[in-house]
Amino acid sequence: MSPHKVDPNVDYKRLHELSEEFTALWNRLQALYLDAAAGFMFVHANVEAYQKKARQYVEGSELDSEAFQDTRTFDYTNILPDGFVTSAIHQSTQGEVKKRNKLSGQNFIMMAQLCIVSFYDFWEEYLRREYAVAKGKLARGEKDEDRIKEAVRDHASHDIWGDLYYFRTSIVHKLGVANSDVAKCRVFRWFKPGDQMNFTPAQMREIFVALLAYRNELFSERFPENYIEIAPA
Repeated sequence: MSPHKVDPNVDYKRLHELSEEFTALWNRLQALYLDAAAGFMFVHANVEAYQKKARQYVEGSELDSEAFQDTRTFDYTNILPDGFVTSAIHQSTQGEVKKRNKLSGQNFIMMAQLCIVSFYDFWEEYLRREYAVAKGKLARGEKDEDRIKEAVRDHASHDIWGDLYYFRTSIVHKLGVANSDVAKCRVFRWFKPGDQMNFTPAQMREIFVALLAYRNELFSERFPENYIEIAPA
């Protein structure tokens, strides 16, 4: 007898495919966040280095201050190729560029929000229903919306995705201000209703790690359950 409990209603091959697809998404969004973070930090460091050099030419004068240097115009001349997208008409002061590219700046916050929305949309618009179908809890061709909602609610729900739903709703519909539903969060309990959801790199690490743990759960479901049968004495 096979040492597996094979559920004939479960499509193990499809669960394997879904695991691979979610792993690919996780890898892409992790790389996107890290690459963007590296870029933000590079730009911040580039401006600081430029200001340090500029101050050497005016050392001891009223121009030799960070406050003055921060009022000077920033451009991408030494960072991006000529004519890259709209870089030639971009307007910022050096201070604005440093502010948005620091660890608590708007660039880090917006990238975090983008990743959260992307993860949740993949779950809600694709993975959730496909998971319910693969587990044998929903017919692939089901058209009845009530049956679909019931199946995904009862068989394709997870605390992590519940929290990310509350986050996504606040990001998309409340411009990043936490709505009343964030009080229901069970895993990521960082915000209160009315808080500005300024996700930090440390919080994003928690989200990525939690989603990696979910990926491992999904990965394990692509195999039939093992069991040990003890022969009677």
